[in-house]
Amino acid sequence: MDAINNKLSPRSSLRERALKLLKSRQLVSTTRESASESLKLIHELEVHQIELEMQNEELMVSRKLAAESAEKYIHLYDSSPVGYLTLSRDGTIVELNLCGSQMLGKERSHLMNSHFAFFIIDDSKSTFNHFLSKIFSSNTKETCEVEMLNSNNITLTTHLTGMISRDKDQCHINIVDITSLKQAELVIQNKNDELKELNAEKDKLFSILAHDLKSPFSAFLGLTEILNDKLQIINHDSIQSIANSLRHSALNVFQLIENLLEWSRMQRGLVEYKPKTVLLKDVIVRSIETLSEIAKQKDQTIQLKALENLFVKVDVAMLESTLRNLISNAIKFSNRGEEIHISAKIIRNEIIEVTVSDKGVGISNELLGQLFQVNDQLGSRGTEGELSTGLGLLLCKEFVEKNGGEIRAESIEGKGSKFMFTLPMAQNLESD
Repeated sequence: MDAINNKLSPRSSLRERALKLLKSRQLVSTTRESASESLKLIHELEVHQIELEMQNEELMVSRKLAAESAEKYIHLYDSSPVGYLTLSRDGTIVELNLCGSQMLGKERSHLMNSHFAFFIIDDSKSTFNHFLSKIFSSNTKETCEVEMLNSNNITLTTHLTGMISRDKDQCHINIVDITSLKQAELVIQNKNDELKELNAEKDKLFSILAHDLKSPFSAFLGLTEILNDKLQIINHDSIQSIANSLRHSALNVFQLIENLLEWSRMQRGLVEYKPKTVLLKDVIVRSIETLSEIAKQKDQTIQLKALENLFVKVDVAMLESTLRNLISNAIKFSNRGEEIHISAKIIRNEIIEVTVSDKGVGISNELLGQLFQVNDQLGSRGTEGELSTGLGLLLCKEFVEKNGGEIRAESIEGKGSKFMFTLPMAQNLESD
């Protein structure tokens, strides 16, 4: 627009030129032309003058429209949600819009003539340099993704699109902040990885359980086959022994299926957490009574040493399941006639630790670090061939953590094991 205005004179200048031309023609007309020709020339000049005035008015309208268009362009340029920059060949910022300056964290006046690469983190500098080099070596649109650190020490993940300008000395780049998009992609990727891991654990667990279920069912079927074929010839003592074995196998299968169902419900989020304040000793005693008959069959005794009046705020069903699994394991992996000890004590403010210990076969160091994970060596056999899949320990970990505690194990192979878990302490039964 300025170029057009420089080439065109304003109305007053045009008039001066027109008057000058009129005078020169009048001089000629006095010497060479007749009066009628002079009048004709004056008429032509007047028409020409009007034409120039009309052209000038049209130019003024065009100038106004151009100014309005420029104003709209500037508004769109500055209000765009995308950062726009113009860079020189060495990466110096020549021009940028409001969004671009906000991304870089500085006022535009402080960013002019700065090097854009200053805001690119070191790991992305080579990517940006290659991107800038390709823009100036080709006439095609180039793109890249780089990490930026703005003046407010905020890290941004950005997508850059650039193209060389018409004069070939500069390039135009737009910047899109894709930080939130990348964070969302990372969350989705992590969730996918978790799902893959859970599916792998589930498949592995089911494979282990299928194998471990086969043994008790095989024994069960074998005993029923003996009863079916030889019931008429075997004596009462043999029948009693077979019945005891059947019951033992049935209990093992029942516990396995019960743990499997609990674990399945836990994984699907169907186990509702219902904490209440209870006397810890009462819950432990109930759990011992549930398993006392099984311990008696191996001539084992269960000793309880717990401080009186220890109240905990827990989901009672989860706590009972945890205790039953740990006590049951202690019975299985202890030899006939041994003692199992259960204790509870305050270890720090408002934290109680419960310990279930035995002097049984113990656990190897290799297996000790894998007790609360799904792995191929999840299950094992008790001292008298009792089935143990290890699924109960997975449940214990889930239940203890659900109640805000932690579970751990200590063991020396051949000397016994200790399982310890913590619970949040409550002051009394009225703390609900």
